[in-house]
Amino acid sequence: TLAAVAPGEPDPAVLEAFVEEQLDEGRRQGTLAREPLHVTRSRAEPEGALLYPGKVAAADGRIFVADSGHHRVLVLDQRGAVQDVIGTGLRGFREGAFDSCALDDPQGLAVQGDALFIADARAHVVARADLRKKTLSRIAGTGELGRAPVLERVPALTTALRSPWDLAVRGSELFVALAGSHQIARIEGGFIEPVAGNGREAQIDGAGLEAALAQPSGLSLQGDVLYVADSESSGVRAIHLKTRKIYSLCGGPGLFDFGDKTGRIEPGMLQHPLAVAATRSSGLLVADTYNDKLKRFSPDGLRLEPFHAGELAQPGGLAVLPDGQVLVADTNHHRLVLVSADGEQARELPVTGAPEPRQGVATLADAPGRASGAGWFTALLQAPPGAGLAPGGGTLTLEIAAPEGFELSAGAPWSVDLEVSRRSDLLHLEPEHARGQSAGGQRQQVELHARAAHDADVDSELIVSVRTVACDARDHASCWPLQNSFRVPLRLLASGQREVRYTLPLELPK
Repeated sequence: TLAAVAPGEPDPAVLEAFVEEQLDEGRRQGTLAREPLHVTRSRAEPEGALLYPGKVAAADGRIFVADSGHHRVLVLDQRGAVQDVIGTGLRGFREGAFDSCALDDPQGLAVQGDALFIADARAHVVARADLRKKTLSRIAGTGELGRAPVLERVPALTTALRSPWDLAVRGSELFVALAGSHQIARIEGGFIEPVAGNGREAQIDGAGLEAALAQPSGLSLQGDVLYVADSESSGVRAIHLKTRKIYSLCGGPGLFDFGDKTGRIEPGMLQHPLAVAATRSSGLLVADTYNDKLKRFSPDGLRLEPFHAGELAQPGGLAVLPDGQVLVADTNHHRLVLVSADGEQARELPVTGAPEPRQGVATLADAPGRASGAGWFTALLQAPPGAGLAPGGGTLTLEIAAPEGFELSAGAPWSVDLEVSRRSDLLHLEPEHARGQSAGGQRQQVELHARAAHDADVDSELIVSVRTVACDARDHASCWPLQNSFRVPLRLLASGQREVRYTLPLELPK
């Protein structure tokens, strides 16, 4: 029996209270099972050439697919036969030859001649694959998660990015959807600059940095208009590149408002779209991802029409082929699908000849070049019961704890970098980057000034990265440089406290 439905991101406290209420009712009625449910899993991963394919692209008789779950990009012929593989399957980011380089959840793809541009979402970089020389090189991002939006023209290789998710190329301009900082940026001549979005997560139309987006995750360029799948507003946006003004084709009325409709444009027609594709004659297509459908805007933009509602599961990528067929990354079915130009028919495009991907994390020992195992958390912390920041000013205290049997190295440099990954519109913390020299011992405290602007109970979340050095507590004969990342839930409570404390338990490298 279905007790209730809570789509989106329900408040954890409300959800926990409801679940406890349902459990109590089950106990009273005798309908609650006394033994735990054991579910047998046949396989951890599905069989087949692809694993959660993200974005797709097509050019010059070739098909490119981000085999995201296998951390690689496949180059196919028109029949689906593998011609080349970019990345070994090891997770991380490493430049070099196709057969030794590494990617970490590649998503967006854009092709220009012999260059394939790749948005590596979890490595936070944009890379260029030379299809003739068969080499991969980084052109933007540092490999670290960016701590701030891109607000001015800055060198691309030394600027940390936040989850680049899709790409579109025009001449010397490469446009990138920065899903994590809710922006569209342009890379050109070794520099990156913002095009639209000020870093705030919202659906606000307007010019350039006055506008706001909400997790832009799909791009399609047609003339001077860049179409954007704006996932968290469940909408589609358009940017006039000459004026850099953005307007909404549909979405809203607020974040996390969604639906499944066709007809005259109104709020709540889509649910978390991840891709758009402009066509010459069939209008603008949109992958209505969480509704498992493809839809189409009428030429005048006043209506949203059904296009294809076949057997799809969270389609995440679209590409229009020269004959008008639409190539779909059927993400949760781990396959590619070809949909006819009229949307009436569909068939799977089988991928053949893909090698078995390697498993694990790319390291410097595997091959020369730059490596990164970043992207996974050391620990997911629990919120202290009843603890939360009150509105206004307060303090967040982070206590860094050395691993058992170790001490923090006296005199060694340490750093703490943090970002507000949820509800940055309500919570501001400073400093976002703290540095210093350790005084030694088992623990060290870092105090952050907090300012919260909530008037009801809200759940926020932080990502905290710690770098330091720990030494054996007995004789300090052996020391380890540590880099740990923590996901920290932080409640904002209407009747909260002025100080909230967390302990960050460091771990040694595995």
